[in-house]
Amino acid sequence: MGIFDLFGGRTLEAVLEKARKCLAGGAFDDALKAVAAGLERFPDAAVLRETGHTIRRAQARAGMDALLGRIDRDAEPAAFEQLIALYKDVGMTAEMISMTERYVEEHPDREAPHLLRGEQALEAYFDDLRVRDGRLAIDHLLRAGALHPDSLKPRLLLAEIFFAIGADRALMGQAIAIERLAGEDEVLAPVVAAIREVARPTQNESVDALLSKVEVSGQVVRDPSTWSQRKRRGIGGEQDAARVSLRLERLVREEFAEEAVAIDRSGAILGCATGATLDAREPKADGEGGEAAPESALAGVARAVARTVKMQTRELEMGQFRRCTVEGPFGVMVVADAAGGVVAAKGKKGTDANRLAERLSVAVEGGRGRRAS
Repeated sequence: MGIFDLFGGRTLEAVLEKARKCLAGGAFDDALKAVAAGLERFPDAAVLRETGHTIRRAQARAGMDALLGRIDRDAEPAAFEQLIALYKDVGMTAEMISMTERYVEEHPDREAPHLLRGEQALEAYFDDLRVRDGRLAIDHLLRAGALHPDSLKPRLLLAEIFFAIGADRALMGQAIAIERLAGEDEVLAPVVAAIREVARPTQNESVDALLSKVEVSGQVVRDPSTWSQRKRRGIGGEQDAARVSLRLERLVREEFAEEAVAIDRSGAILGCATGATLDAREPKADGEGGEAAPESALAGVARAVARTVKMQTRELEMGQFRRCTVEGPFGVMVVADAAGGVVAAKGKKGTDANRLAERLSVAVEGGRGRRAS
């Protein structure tokens, strides 16, 4: 009997329901098994990953308290690193960053805290391409490299961001160091070769100006995943657009929402559906197809959230944006994070916002990367 026979996880909704029931009953292992099986079938479902984080957080509380005690008592580096890793594992990003910053303050002359904070900022940079995150990553990684000149990792991470923003003079400096430290390492030889192939150093190079240029354009100069294996998030893959559009249409057609839209990280519409767009596709009496309806106002709201609210939550250190709800005479509107972009839906007055948000997440993520039965 397969795991999906045991847990009844034929759909994303069924997996979520089973995992939450197990969590409510304190059956953490069974809940995690349901989530793991669900991720095999729906590997890109953020709502399922977040459920897994919630379960692991519930399990991890005792261990966190013990580590916090060791840190408060002795500021022990090993306790810092274990707690930071635990926070990362259970998705407590704000706590992870705060504890890493405390680690840097307590042990400013150790490489490890600077390397950890630098890599965290680098991850954030490749999510949102903000100058602040890029500068923070570079500063901490340079400090880590200075504290441990023979360490390869900070130099490889610096090479990623310099490669991405086109800072070729700084990039070549890291390439020379990587080549020296790597010696005859065959794994790193292609990295150095890839850097040398594209780098065109100039004398008047400003890393801060290049970071600003990338933030304004919303895209990196080069994709470092060609050699670093780092993948930027985003819901706008070409293979996703058709699936997302069909699922949003289904959400509207089945009257869970009146309108729905998905916006990718660049602000482009990945998919949208309203009653008008569905009606426009129905054949008219004279056999002529209808015209597409104009862009919904909901798309404008979603863009505003993507460009303003998401950034402000991070500027004010409020953690990662997850979801916001607006209610009024028009009904209920939900806007939620979706792997780098945003999704939004509007329901009738009296609609359960939590239920609408869950339906929206299932609609957008339920068919992404789904494997054949």
